[in-house]
Amino acid sequence: MGFLSKIFGKKEVELKRPQVREDEALIKTLKGHEDRVLGVRFSPDGKKLVSGSFDEKVMLWDVERGQALHTMAGHTTWVKCVDYSPNGDKVASGSIDSTVRIWDVATGTCLHVCKGHDTEVRMIAFSPDGRTLASCSRDTTLKFWDVESGKELKTVTGHKSYIECVAYSHDGKKIVSCGEEPVVKIWDVETGKNIANYKTGDTLSHYVSFSPDDSLIALCGRDARVKILDASTGGILKVLEGHEDGVRSLCFNPEGTLLASAANDESVRLWDVRSGTLLHTYRGHTHEVQSVDISPDGRIIASGSDDFKIKLWGIK
Repeated sequence: MGFLSKIFGKKEVELKRPQVREDEALIKTLKGHEDRVLGVRFSPDGKKLVSGSFDEKVMLWDVERGQALHTMAGHTTWVKCVDYSPNGDKVASGSIDSTVRIWDVATGTCLHVCKGHDTEVRMIAFSPDGRTLASCSRDTTLKFWDVESGKELKTVTGHKSYIECVAYSHDGKKIVSCGEEPVVKIWDVETGKNIANYKTGDTLSHYVSFSPDDSLIALCGRDARVKILDASTGGILKVLEGHEDGVRSLCFNPEGTLLASAANDESVRLWDVRSGTLLHTYRGHTHEVQSVDISPDGRIIASGSDDFKIKLWGIK
């Protein structure tokens, strides 16, 4: 008999969370993290997946078998973001401990601990050539790191508040950033100069990405919407509405025709970029979905959630 039963003399009723019917498109569920999964990213060949979690671990997975290959420890608090190098030999992680770590895929060994941010790292991104790693932080700076040495190359300033997300253009010439300001900033990678500012009206943006051909910028955030902007003018071309709570992450498919989004409403959604039409809603997670990625062949969506699980979904 429990404590309340002893006091009131009544049988306690166990509260159970309603069962969620998993979408028929679910391929498999990866279990191994001991807390919220905050970041997921496919390898360039799609055979592996890297994930980061509130459990302070970075995990590397075999996608086909659904088994963990390495569990990488070293961060002193939760891992907010992960990325996979373009040539597939390294992964990187950013943490609330204010550091960026670069890891060897083959051995799971930490190659470099990149220190320089004054507070939590919110997002990281490898350059398309794999030689540089960009990071953004709530210290309002962007930093660029040399992947081979782990040394800081430069710091870029200009944001007035928290930076939540950063992404390279696919030609490697530009980088986009945004966060707790109603603006998207575009930077010239070579010079570090701010070359464009696009007003979004958002109070908090969680994720941003260039389309594969660099003609579009997609962003999402607290307002539960996904916005698609013209990358050359900043004009808002489409507003994708359907999520019922803040949107945490998004990803274009390799052709740039589809976009996947993950949200606090426990769903992953797939959209047609050109028309803005919602094509499918994937359900099966039982808590907020924090991260999403699409495989290089465009056939699988990976999602990481506060339910401690990673799910792989098929794209029809």
